[in-house]
This record gives sequence, C-alpha cells and structure tokens, in this order.
Amino acid sequence: VTFLVNHTISGLEPWSYHLVNVLLHAGIAALVVRVGVRWGLPVAAAGMGAVLFALHPIHVEAVAAVHGRKELLATIFILGMFLVHPRARDRGGRAVMWAVLLFAGALLSKETGVMAVALVAAADLLSSRRREILSGAAARGLYAAYGSILVLYMVVRTRVTGTVSVPETFVWDNPLVAAEFPERLWTGVALLGRGLGSLLFPRVLSPDYSFNAIPVVASPADPRFVVAALALAAIALVAVRLRGSLPWFTLAVLWYFLSILPASNLVIPVGTIFGDRLLYLPSVAFCLAVGGALHLGLRRSAFRANRVLTATVAALVALGWTVRTVQYTAAWTDDIALFEWAVEAVPTSTKAHHKLGEEYLRAGRTAEALEPLDRALEIAPGNTFAAATRSQVVERLVQEHRQVFRDPRGAALPSDPVTLRALAELLADRGQADAARRLREAADELQS
Repeated sequence: VTFLVNHTISGLEPWSYHLVNVLLHAGIAALVVRVGVRWGLPVAAAGMGAVLFALHPIHVEAVAAVHGRKELLATIFILGMFLVHPRARDRGGRAVMWAVLLFAGALLSKETGVMAVALVAAADLLSSRRREILSGAAARGLYAAYGSILVLYMVVRTRVTGTVSVPETFVWDNPLVAAEFPERLWTGVALLGRGLGSLLFPRVLSPDYSFNAIPVVASPADPRFVVAALALAAIALVAVRLRGSLPWFTLAVLWYFLSILPASNLVIPVGTIFGDRLLYLPSVAFCLAVGGALHLGLRRSAFRANRVLTATVAALVALGWTVRTVQYTAAWTDDIALFEWAVEAVPTSTKAHHKLGEEYLRAGRTAEALEPLDRALEIAPGNTFAAATRSQVVERLVQEHRQVFRDPRGAALPSDPVTLRALAELLADRGQADAARRLREAADELQS
C-alpha cells in the first residue's frame, strides 16, 4: 500500500520512496523515547538511546534500500502496539481496537511482527503488577484478540505462500538450509554473538552475507560459538541479577532476544544466514540499554572524572557511528558502488561477487564483469546463477570483439588493458595460447 502511494506520487523516481523511509525512521526514533520511558528509564536516558538508534550505521540498509520499508513498517507498528497495549489491557474499550489493528499492521508488514505479542507479554510478566494484570478479564480478552488475529493471519499467509514456513531458499543465499540441526544450532548461537558485535562495533557492514561470507559452524569447539555462548550466558546472568534493581535492563535483554529469534535460524532456516536489516527491531533494545548505561554513568558516579569519561565515551560512540553511517550511505548511491563495497566487506561471498559482475554487465562494463564472476565460481563452483551470468559475459565479449577471435594476429586490439586480459583469458580457454600471450603483453604495455 505504501509503495502504491509512492508510485502514485513519483512513479519509479526514487525520491519519494526514500523520503518515506527517512520519515519512518525518524518517527521510530521518536517512539523509541516513549518506549524507553515506558520501560522505566529516565527521559534523558531514553533520549540518548533514541539518538544512538537514529545514528546507528546498522540501519543504513533498512533506510537507504527501498525494500527495507518492511523493517521500518513492522517496527513502527510493533512500537505503537507496545505503547497502546497497557491502556487496552487495563481499560479495554477503543484502545483494544487500536492495539489489535497495530498488531495486524505489524504482521502484514513482515512475519517478525508475530513477536509483538511476545514483547508485550514479556513487559507484563516483568511488571510488579503482573498478578493483577494477568488475572484481569480485560487482559485475557486482549490476548485472546491477539491470538485470533494471529490465527487469521497464518491462514491467509498459508493460502498466499502455500507454506507455513519460509518459502524455498537456495543454499547460495543461506547455507544453513543444507546444514544439520546441530550445525544450525551452533551457527545460530555464533550469529547471535556476531549481531551484538555488529551493533557495538559496526566495522563490517554489507547488503549481502550469503554463501560463504559466514562459514557454517561445524563444531561446538569453534571459537565463534564458544565466545558467543559465554557472552550470551553472561548477559543472561546479569539480566536475572538486575531484575529487581534495573528491570529495564532485564526487559531490554528479553526484547533483544525475542525480536531477533525469528530471523536467527534457530527455529527454522530463513532467507539469509545474516543481515544488517534483521537487527533493526532488536537494536531498539540495544540502544536503549546503552542509553540507560550511559545515563547511570553520568548520574550515579560520585567522581567528576568518571562523569567526564562517560560523557566522552558517549560522544565518541555517537561520532564514530555517525561517520560510519555517512560512509556506508555513500555506498548506496548506485548498484555498482554497493556491490563493490560488498565484495570488499565480505570477500568470501559468492553472491556479492556475482552481483557485482551482473551490474558490470548491465552497465556495459563487460570485460570487468569476468573477474568477479570467476571469483564467485571459485568460492562456489556449483553456483549455477553465476555460471549463467558468466556465459552471458563471454557471449557479449565475443560479439563485441568478433574480429579478435577470427584473426587474433591481424585484428585491431582494444586499448583497454582490462578488456585485453579478459579476451586473453577466453583465447587461452580455446587453446589459442600464442594469441592469448600477445594480448597479455599488449595489456602490460598499456599499463606500464
């Protein structure tokens, strides 16, 4: 529906699509403040968390890519439902309608909307009034309404997609579809740790993490699994111990893990092994937890030096994330820039190299397409999609330089060393070693 509105306004011109995404992200950042206050955070702490959320580079994909709209819509509906839920739970009436409609909106935006019920239930269970809340007739009726909407949604979705689970996924998109359950479990735990690492230190950012950007964890002795498991256990232990003194931290930990669960591959394999965009909703909890921790450091420290240090850390984090956001946003200028960034960020991804070669071919940079496509097939020899694109590149090169293949000695040679090397490789594949050597020598002369 939102894309229909955009198309009515600007056709396929991208400006209105991007404008809506940016406005949605800004609106979500504003709601993050309200959510933080609802958790029991001071306004200043919630505000710091919202600022960090607005600036975080992990959100670039969801905001800069038009298809990221589903993440934004699901999140804004979930946050809206979370804020409306207490009134609907305690008072009933019209608020129930709004809560149910917001839940339906979250579900129809993306399947992760199903976790909205788990998020409000977690807040209810952690509330000091949980017995009173859960025994109320209004609360039971509200949860029954949520359940009815969920059942209706699953019926409709199954009729549309033909399956209860995720539609067919290729191993080149998510290698976990071919993994045994233990490997999927170990890899899923490692990926939970990687997600937290990406939120804290967003050094590696990419639009693609397909085969073999993140190798499957084949053993529980893998350091990635061990470190992630220990870190997650420590976080869970701290959350339990702070439940009485800092309930907002416990809720933040629950929120994070509940919201990341559907995309974690722990329950069922999904369309990708990992994705920056999948951290959009979980990052609400992460940023509010960081905002709360920074606020504690500023307010509760008895020493001025500690407060200055905390403020400095907060400023450096915000500055560092802002710089990284600006850098990554620049990569989304066009498809070639994006996949050039991707192959540098995740050089072992077959799909990143394949897509770069595909974009070079589409842009008429035919000879340049050969190298990334060869690299894609080197990473995954069975990648039939990359092989098909490479065949198109070879066919076009032969058509564009037909005379070179007919008469390698007498033909006028291209003046581009990249094209010369690509043609030399094709001639070598055809057994014309002398002609291939001549083209390589000509390429070397041009470069020197």
